[in-house]
Amino acid sequence: MKNRNRLLDAVQTPAILVGLVLLAALVGVTGDVTTARVATLALVSVVFVVGLSVFSGNSGVMSFGHVMFMAAGAYTTAYLTIPVPLKKTLFSDLPGALSWLGEVHTSFPVALVAGGLVAAVVGVVTAPVVARLSGLQSGIATLAMLLITYNVLNSWTEVTRGSSSMIGIPRGTTTWWAFGVAALAVVVAWAYRCSRSGLQLRASREDFWAAEASGIAVGRHRATAWVLSALVCGLAGALYAGFLTSFNVNGFFLTATFSFVVMIVLGGYLSLSGAVVGTLAVSVLQEVLRRFQDGRFTGGSELPAGVADLIVAAVLLAVLVKAPYGLMGVRELRLPRRRARAEAPVEARTEEPVGV
Repeated sequence: MKNRNRLLDAVQTPAILVGLVLLAALVGVTGDVTTARVATLALVSVVFVVGLSVFSGNSGVMSFGHVMFMAAGAYTTAYLTIPVPLKKTLFSDLPGALSWLGEVHTSFPVALVAGGLVAAVVGVVTAPVVARLSGLQSGIATLAMLLITYNVLNSWTEVTRGSSSMIGIPRGTTTWWAFGVAALAVVVAWAYRCSRSGLQLRASREDFWAAEASGIAVGRHRATAWVLSALVCGLAGALYAGFLTSFNVNGFFLTATFSFVVMIVLGGYLSLSGAVVGTLAVSVLQEVLRRFQDGRFTGGSELPAGVADLIVAAVLLAVLVKAPYGLMGVRELRLPRRRARAEAPVEARTEEPVGV
């Protein structure tokens, strides 16, 4: 009985979260074209924010640089799936060491896996910086990494086309593909959260110095979470490229960073459930506000540009005032438990004490 209860406790949260993303997928596949687009992009956002939660939720360090892993996955997918004849036109000046990119062509599933692996490699290269720093310094370091990545992508025109768009990417991301990767990301994130490394990393989140004094290798566990989160965010970038079929470097900078940070902070960045709930809630809110701004809900009267972003920011401020750790705080979604009756039997309550 105890083993069954433990198993139920272990799987109920990821099962509920997978159910939520399945509901979003069903809304997408049964709705019109616009609804399907919103639902698919929301699921891609779930993949990214869950990946961000693997690091920030367990370490307590908010990262502002994870969009660089998304960019790595997106560009890898573009290089591997754009037809070879078109690549010879787009990348006519590839450096000699990278000339093979102009000849290679793979299917979308292969590119999806490759995008995640390339992002993981970027995570391995940058992990020592995160492992050595903590607190505010670590957050600033992640922002510096994003700035470096953006400038490299924007300036290395022979390989990345600079500010010009990557075009000609075949559409490989469907709503069901996005759901499958989102469900996998939730399971992986929960498995790491329950692992020995995840538990020790969360211990350092609560009290860094006590964890260090207890012999916990905080830097090593941070690096592990960093690389795993990079892998998941790289998958999000591959899905993003495979859905939009074209993008440019501006899609992986401060605007995207702010949007994803709002999602994880509003839901609760210390909770995996908060990451999923916050992402879906903000995605729905942004779509509703976009339709208000376009005049669809106001009889054709368009709102001034930027009003939607102002309202999202105001909602974030209001939530943080009432709930500094987001809507979920540190809680996870769980099934309600039946309360056991704590009353003693009637015979025991009416029995006279011995010796009185």
